Amino acid sequence: MNIKTLALILLAFCVPPAWSQTSPAPAPAPTADSAALTTRLALRDLWVEHIFWIRNYALANQAADRQQAKVATDQVVDNATKIANSIAPLYGQPAADQLLKLLAGHWGAVKHYSDATVAKDSKGKQAAVAELTSNAKAIAAFLARANPNLPEATLVNLLSAHGGHHVAQIDEFAAHDYVGEARTWSMMRTHILALADALTAALVKQFPDKF
Repeated sequence: MNIKTLALILLAFCVPPAWSQTSPAPAPAPTADSAALTTRLALRDLWVEHIFWIRNYALANQAADRQQAKVATDQVVDNATKIANSIAPLYGQPAADQLLKLLAGHWGAVKHYSDATVAKDSKGKQAAVAELTSNAKAIAAFLARANPNLPEATLVNLLSAHGGHHVAQIDEFAAHDYVGEARTWSMMRTHILALADALTAALVKQFPDKF
């Protein structure tokens, strides 16, 4: 395993959540029928679907199941479109389109790593990790520009950790380490829910009149 890959995996296991690095004033607890709660649950569903379908692709790819991999690919793209379009009502369709391009870059890098792993292409894996790292920085910069309540450095850490989970999961499938992958999935899901909640909190703070 190369040093960059190991660093991403270690970051995935060690990075603190966004709210531990900043000290915003606590937001009021959302009520059962509030727009904030509805948004929070919707974003949680979308981001969990993101990791679910990419996991499906990685598993199918490792098993050389092209039919399952094709279905998973289509679902990843559909999910990314939904995540991007979820910001259109607040930031406009051009911003949603830009986010979709960035999410496509994230998916492309993860797919590249999975494909390179199956092909036992170590240079391809290293290139894919570099793509993931660069893309995490680009997404963080985009979100921080859009919302001042999202510190760019915190986002870089969160998104790099997310990429590290993808890398660890793919490596564990390749090694047939299903116990290890189960642990990674649990951490991955917890982490992506924290990311979704951080995004919701930032939206509520930026657009209080909408929530």
